[in-house]
Amino acid sequence: MDLPEGRYKVYKTKKYTIYYVLDDVEIRGNYDRKLERGGHEFYFAGDVVVVKPLRETSQAQEAL
Repeated sequence: MDLPEGRYKVYKTKKYTIYYVLDDVEIRGNYDRKLERGGHEFYFAGDVVVVKPLRETSQAQEAL
């Protein structure tokens, strides 16, 4: 999986390298699995996990 330009926090464990997305970027490429839980999207590709927070706007913000 190729990561787009942007800012990430990187965490390494024995099993995975985890990239936490800080910018609002679109994740593309080949990933094994996509999961949405707890306000985040998780993309799994081998030993790489990309975590992207969901950017949801409330109805009050949309009215402005």
